[in-house]
Amino acid sequence: MAAEKLTKGRLTQILVMLTLLISAFIWRTLIYTPGLSSIDCDGRQGVCGTSHSPKLLNYQWREEGGNLKFSLISKTKPHAAYWLEDGAQAPKVAASSEETPEGVQRVWQWTSETRPEGQDTFVVVIDQYQFNFNYLKKPN
Repeated sequence: MAAEKLTKGRLTQILVMLTLLISAFIWRTLIYTPGLSSIDCDGRQGVCGTSHSPKLLNYQWREEGGNLKFSLISKTKPHAAYWLEDGAQAPKVAASSEETPEGVQRVWQWTSETRPEGQDTFVVVIDQYQFNFNYLKKPN
């Protein structure tokens, strides 16, 4: 094969394959998103994270005057927060945010009318980590 002459057809074939390979490489590089590492966080309050995760979060569930509040302090602002319903994302939830010396404090609040029904896991995504907070049916 090395002794064969390079014909126009063979050159075209090489260029087409090279173009396909380069295109596939560029496309995969541009759309690549790393998989999320899932971390379960149980309890009414505490610190959540793992030895593999550089992200440690302070969190707390509380009930004030019939309203359910979840607060979270992290060094990095969360990308998304939502209730997990039957393995699918329910609509995202709005939050208030403020800077503290410990990091960014986010507070999510639900009234008795907006309190989720049938959902028991609140998910917060920070970088490539997905933190799963079990909803307390009775936080008090």
